[in-house]
Amino acid sequence: MKSARLFIASLGNPSPHLTTRHSAGHVLLRALQSHLNLPSLKKSKSFAGGLVSLGADVGRPELTLWHSPSLMNISGVALLKAYKQFLSNATPAEGIPGLVILHDEMETAPGRLKVRHGATSARGHNGIKSVQQSLLSAGLMGGLADGASFVKVGIGIGRPAGGTRERDEVSDYVLGQLRGEEK
Repeated sequence: MKSARLFIASLGNPSPHLTTRHSAGHVLLRALQSHLNLPSLKKSKSFAGGLVSLGADVGRPELTLWHSPSLMNISGVALLKAYKQFLSNATPAEGIPGLVILHDEMETAPGRLKVRHGATSARGHNGIKSVQQSLLSAGLMGGLADGASFVKVGIGIGRPAGGTRERDEVSDYVLGQLRGEEK
């Protein structure tokens, strides 16, 4: 049986927004890197200028962690380039490749995780829409109907007070700094 090779990508915004709710994916990626005792994240031109950590231990999947360098809402292009690099780094005999996207999720309570197939609704999340469009245009999604090509892990950030959907209030909320208990 082939082992899994996972490309785990975080979506968020670059500095100065690295510690905002919208960058919850980056926060989780760094926590994974630390918890799994993987090498430090290092900038890589071949992975679209993102931060990368490569690691493999006996008994667990080969992991490539990738921290997107681009703005959340246009992250699909950089992710596609980095994912293609990941795919080109191995032969099919070396394992079955998988893609996991870490992102913020307003429809989930703060700190909770929600795992969904990649082709399911983006729920208005522009970063996920960008990723889906890029993967689909490159023929890497297998069609939006099957959803088997990647998994989304939403990190709950909740909604602004009162559950508002007003665009400016939502924008201010997601770009707000993570508080101590949210980290």
